[in-house]
Amino acid sequence: MTNRNGATPETITYIVVMHSALKELSFSERVLALAFAVSGALLALAHLSERLLGLVPCVLCLDQREAHWAALGVAAAGLIAARLFKSRLGAAAAVGAAALVYAVSAGLSFYHTGVEYEFWPGPALCAGGGPAGPISIEDIGAALDGPVDAPACDDVQWSFLGVSMAGYNLLISAALFALTLGAALAETRRVRRVRFGEKPT
Repeated sequence: MTNRNGATPETITYIVVMHSALKELSFSERVLALAFAVSGALLALAHLSERLLGLVPCVLCLDQREAHWAALGVAAAGLIAARLFKSRLGAAAAVGAAALVYAVSAGLSFYHTGVEYEFWPGPALCAGGGPAGPISIEDIGAALDGPVDAPACDDVQWSFLGVSMAGYNLLISAALFALTLGAALAETRRVRRVRFGEKPT
């Protein structure tokens, strides 16, 4: 049975429960939940594009994935600290750490985007990037440890509206950096008001 909008009672109940759960979260916890969801979705899309569309990640793509795995862990730790241990300080520390992770992610994406547009060369280990100088024994060993079939970092395998995956990751990571940084600053001000008895402004 559905209502006039086509929603089932189960769907309505789920929406109400989720809305109530979100209302109980602090701003920092909501930001951590959003960061967890977005980084998780980006990682899922990256792995699905690799498995289903055959888009093989380059060295810089893999580095950007590592940043989102780190963000996923930080967000999960912050939510656990806030929900299970009732630690607002843990949530505040987590959004601050997440801001640092997303700053790194945005930096990696910016660098990768510049390589794609040939503003600067890619790293020596990136196929097609080329070594910057004479090849040493250490360079050969590092190359042997790296991915063998990785494409060149300046090879744009997919784009939408002229923006590559690295470009979209740059935009999303920068937005998440701004959001998590804002949450960290707001939580820091709240802790200072509570600790030093300052009046809210």
